Amino acid sequence: MVIAFYVLSFLAIFSAIMVVTSARPIVSGLYLLLCFVAVAGLYVTLSAPFVAAMQLIVYSGAIIVLILFVIMLLNQHTELDKKRSKWVTGLSTLAAIVIGWGVYFTFISSKIVMAHDKMSPIGGMKGNVEQLADVLFSRYFVPFEIISILLIAAMISAVFISKKRL
Repeated sequence: MVIAFYVLSFLAIFSAIMVVTSARPIVSGLYLLLCFVAVAGLYVTLSAPFVAAMQLIVYSGAIIVLILFVIMLLNQHTELDKKRSKWVTGLSTLAAIVIGWGVYFTFISSKIVMAHDKMSPIGGMKGNVEQLADVLFSRYFVPFEIISILLIAAMISAVFISKKRL
């Protein structure tokens, strides 16, 4: 389980750096998707499957689709005319195989079991949603509501900024 944590954390850090350094916006968005998936995997290794599922549904599902949709609407995706050399393609394929083999070996050797009986009640699948809701709506109720108001204000601002003047 420790090896999976280190592999996923390296993948998250690498993809976050590539989001910032990528020259093309669509490639940057795809690296952001990879970062979100790696963070969801980190949540699984930390015995928080509900948070991992929400990470995948909310961020990887909705936010990335929205970001890529906006990038394509703004027509900011420019492709480079240069052809990729064969050694870059080969190196990318080799890196993908090594990373895939490493992830597969890590999960097989660490015997990750997502059974309901085998996980601890604290942070595991038993009561995970109840514990999260209890903390979120008791201790952190005010910050939760402030964030929701901030998101609504950002959405209204985005609508007014993008609205054409008549």
